[in-house]
Amino acid sequence: MQKYLLIFCLLFIAAKFSHGQNVNHNWKPLTINDAQRIWYDRSQLDTINSPTFDIWILEMHRPTLSLEGISENIMRTKTLYIVDLQQYKFGLKQVVYYDPSNQIIKSFKYDTNSITEEYKYIFPITENSFMQKLIDELLRLRKQKESAK
Repeated sequence: MQKYLLIFCLLFIAAKFSHGQNVNHNWKPLTINDAQRIWYDRSQLDTINSPTFDIWILEMHRPTLSLEGISENIMRTKTLYIVDLQQYKFGLKQVVYYDPSNQIIKSFKYDTNSITEEYKYIFPITENSFMQKLIDELLRLRKQKESAK
């Protein structure tokens, strides 16, 4: 009997801690066309109030994506970007790859706290890029909030 009680307690604890790590996103379309299908986490965009921020982006790959070092086909990529509007650049914080059945294939975390600012934001924000569209959406939402006051 004690054995079953111990197993039950361990399962309960494991379920409680694994549930706490789930992230609820509020995905909104950013770019949906034949070439790209990209969504952003609206809940994050609503809370941005500084020139540097993090934002989750979800991208659907059709056809599926193949990358060296990953044996399975990648259907979706969820990426946490770090953005600096003053430098007008962005970098990567985390990337999660999913298979067609929505299971995680591989996940990478980049330690942006231990690198210099010069290397934290390595990609420029270019015209007509998904990141430029995201910033345009951020500015639109800010303007909308201001006009509602």
